[in-house]
Amino acid sequence: MPPSTEVLQQLSDFASGKTPVPEFEQQLYNDPDIETLLSAENAPRFCQTGTTLFHYLIGLDLSDPGHVLNAQDMLVSLLQKHGVTTALAGAATAEYALLLDAQQRWLDADVKFLASLLDAAPCLPSKQRKAWLRQRILELFKYAKQPPRWLQSPAWPIGDAGPLVFLGQFPVADYFHDEAAVYVFHDPAKDAFTTFVQLC
Repeated sequence: MPPSTEVLQQLSDFASGKTPVPEFEQQLYNDPDIETLLSAENAPRFCQTGTTLFHYLIGLDLSDPGHVLNAQDMLVSLLQKHGVTTALAGAATAEYALLLDAQQRWLDADVKFLASLLDAAPCLPSKQRKAWLRQRILELFKYAKQPPRWLQSPAWPIGDAGPLVFLGQFPVADYFHDEAAVYVFHDPAKDAFTTFVQLC
């Protein structure tokens, strides 16, 4: 039995950005028709949280703008399969690009944290909004002398009170099989230190 026009419209409204994320989450968890439709579809191959598209979507963290985009993209593909053409939400795509673009090369911060900063931004045109976020990032992600030189993907820790302060790194020679470095961060709110190793 084909899905109802109403269900397809609900999915289309979310994928195109008309339906706010919290409202879609309620639909996802409480509408049996949506669950039935999504449960009939296979999860993406990379999904590790279940076998159906429904499992995949409920496994996403929809407070993360990147996860929202992933969900919307999957639904656009599903809707095409059912003959419904939907344009991916332009505003969500632009905001996610802004969150990535405003960061320095040495930082790949948690997108949810950056989105929370952007929520507090004054109402500005997009170019000034990016400059505001870039400046706010520089204010919050502090380092003693210079930023980290990562051997792997950036992994700047964020505590309850915000990003920890980077104190420095030192190489570890002739201990691990690969090149290694230890990174040291300080949490001023707790007066605690966090260290971790990266190998290359």
